[in-house]
Amino acid sequence: MLPVKTYGLGVKPDAGSTAEAHKQAEALNQTVEQLYQHVLAGDINRVQVDLQQVDMIFKNSQLQKLTTVEGIHALSESIIEMKEAVARVQLDSDQWLTASAKLRMAADGLSNTKQPLWLQYYKLIREELSQMKTESEKGDPLAVKQAYERLQTHYEIIRPAVVIQRKPEDVTMADSWLSYAGGLVNAVSPQPGQIQKMIEQGEEMFNGLFGKKKDYPALAPLDQVNGTWPWLIWAGAFIIAALVYTAYRKYRGEKTSIKKMTPKW
Repeated sequence: MLPVKTYGLGVKPDAGSTAEAHKQAEALNQTVEQLYQHVLAGDINRVQVDLQQVDMIFKNSQLQKLTTVEGIHALSESIIEMKEAVARVQLDSDQWLTASAKLRMAADGLSNTKQPLWLQYYKLIREELSQMKTESEKGDPLAVKQAYERLQTHYEIIRPAVVIQRKPEDVTMADSWLSYAGGLVNAVSPQPGQIQKMIEQGEEMFNGLFGKKKDYPALAPLDQVNGTWPWLIWAGAFIIAALVYTAYRKYRGEKTSIKKMTPKW
């Protein structure tokens, strides 16, 4: 068994300071990155050692100074999900990769506030939205559903990082849109008009979530996006979706198959 490094976390002369919390976040990020690379290499023993380090850093840190309660909870859930993947008797490579990718995004989001990795998923998500629109115009509901499921997979991977870096209401809006969109694309008789409107709303919502102005490629902080997000106008339509979202996520979580994650960062 390889030795477990503590990064000096056993002695914390200034553990209550924000500066110390940033050091701990960076130590966590480095360890998670190492874990992710070992997952890609299929090195089970080293993944287990890395996970022990991650657990130790998390338990002996002041990371709550860097994010919200929701953010810490999202990070904790990502660690637990990785533990569950490792603890399975039968190795599921897709589940390992997905769990480690989510943890990687979360750890990076905690330590990297300027250009976090999760922002790179903007292009993927917009491509899936564009695919949904194209297939809807062609009258192919199955292809629309498949594009939506790919988009949902991408969002689930970055969601812990989004929770860490964005306001709770922004996360709730994104979650609600996913639930609302899922209901439409999984309907027995999908309505093209509703699908098109839902996609337009999704484009506006994700532009805001990723800190981008509409149809403008340059990154910009959320507080620099001019005006009120247009999707706030239709926020009321998502109230019911928000109420049922927890049940929806539980339903999705009970499925035994896990889709492959792209891209492999």
